Amino acid sequence: FSDGVDTKETVEYYRGKLGDADPQQFVEILVGHAVLVDPKEDEIEGVWAHVAIHGKWNIWQRKDDRLTLWTAWGEQPVQQINLDADETKIWDAFDSSKRLIELRHHHDNDKIISLVRKLTHSNVQALKMSMMPWSIYAKRPAMAPPYLGSTMPYARWQPGTAVPPAISLSEYHKSSINDADAQFDHQETTLSHLLRVPHPVLANRTYGQALADVILARELVSGRARILEIGAGLGYVARDVMARLREKGITIEYTICELSPTLAKAQRERLGTDATWIDGDVLAAQIPDASFDLIISNEMVGDLPATQHSREDVGLNLDGTGTIDRDKLRALSGGAAIAADLGVNLDDATEPFYLMTGAFELISRISRWLAPGGTAIVTEFGELAMWPKLSTHLDHPELSTHFGQLLQAARGAGLEGKIEFVIDLLDFNRDEKGLVTTRSHFRALRALAEHHGVDLPKIGYTPKLLADTVSGKMDLESVGELRWDRIEDRLMGLVPHEFKALVVKRPA
Repeated sequence: FSDGVDTKETVEYYRGKLGDADPQQFVEILVGHAVLVDPKEDEIEGVWAHVAIHGKWNIWQRKDDRLTLWTAWGEQPVQQINLDADETKIWDAFDSSKRLIELRHHHDNDKIISLVRKLTHSNVQALKMSMMPWSIYAKRPAMAPPYLGSTMPYARWQPGTAVPPAISLSEYHKSSINDADAQFDHQETTLSHLLRVPHPVLANRTYGQALADVILARELVSGRARILEIGAGLGYVARDVMARLREKGITIEYTICELSPTLAKAQRERLGTDATWIDGDVLAAQIPDASFDLIISNEMVGDLPATQHSREDVGLNLDGTGTIDRDKLRALSGGAAIAADLGVNLDDATEPFYLMTGAFELISRISRWLAPGGTAIVTEFGELAMWPKLSTHLDHPELSTHFGQLLQAARGAGLEGKIEFVIDLLDFNRDEKGLVTTRSHFRALRALAEHHGVDLPKIGYTPKLLADTVSGKMDLESVGELRWDRIEDRLMGLVPHEFKALVVKRPA
């Protein structure tokens, strides 16, 4: 591409290789957004026709007449970009409505171009260039080009570089987690991790304490309780559930099944002798039937293995019609065979679709491991009736959960129960506001706080929690972009109302 390619030849090469799509339309769209440019054109001169729009996830601090930007995209090192007084004035003039050519008579032209080149770089992303002012999209945000609001820190790739193999859902937690704290602070922050401290959204309780209160209020355990937690993260939920139940005089035998050696080590350091461990894959664990009164699986089902199939693989028509052929489904073995035996309805499968084989295996095992009258609480992000979607923003694949299918599997295995929203199960205070971030955005904010001598742990910040944490060291009035939303809709990078709980019981 460095020397340009012949457009007609390229279009003909790709004709028929993009399904029903016309390659010429791709070219026209890319040209329209200045992704493709004519090698004969002066690309810098063409920039003057664009509108400069501040990137969505900037962290900056203003001091007097100067602005300092902090960036930390993906795994890139933290950067501090200092704007001088003139550059700060230009930054302020980028109001999402004026084209650069309108600024030429008010600011040094060379400085404008230099600042644009610096702030649009993929390592910075503080500025986005648009052919249209933002007001065009204000009432029709769906029409806005995705790149104007996206700051996805995609890995760089150069022609000739081998594409790394896809990371296995089953292998990642066995060998790829090297730093337990960093795993939940940066790579895959969970809702329970954000709420591991006493939090106003939970009436100054931790996530584990709130969960324990549900267990107590519903009388899910009493006297002597045998509890299994599957995938215990850093051990905070286990710590608080045990402490809360013991306060009420309940004798606890707490067992943790953990796949990751790194996480198991962190759990042992936090819990000491309060728990016992089954090290290894829960889908291979040898656990006697009727061993537990309560089983907790908190935010881990999406990490279990899954397989991708075409509708035709299970006897369905590609046009969306047909009825599942359970013999074909059973022939896929493993979790697919369990889904067939438990009567899970797959007739509305997408094309292609992900089959939650590991989750179905887990439900089957839970049904056996529960003692008569025992209860299981399985939480994860997902929807009641939406097929699993693959998350691509993490360093490993993870699927959303189709809770309707999990409930069908549970009922097929002889369990009784329902699906609840986690925010209802734990009684969230829906009036609370929470900080809205992305992983990279919070890394940059954390770096800024560290610059001022503040340790900013990864928790679910409310305005008061953040103000109390930085009190006396950092003036939040000088910091941007800090966004707040109702916690049920967004907390840091999570959407709490998307988290569901399968609560099922084995009949006595």
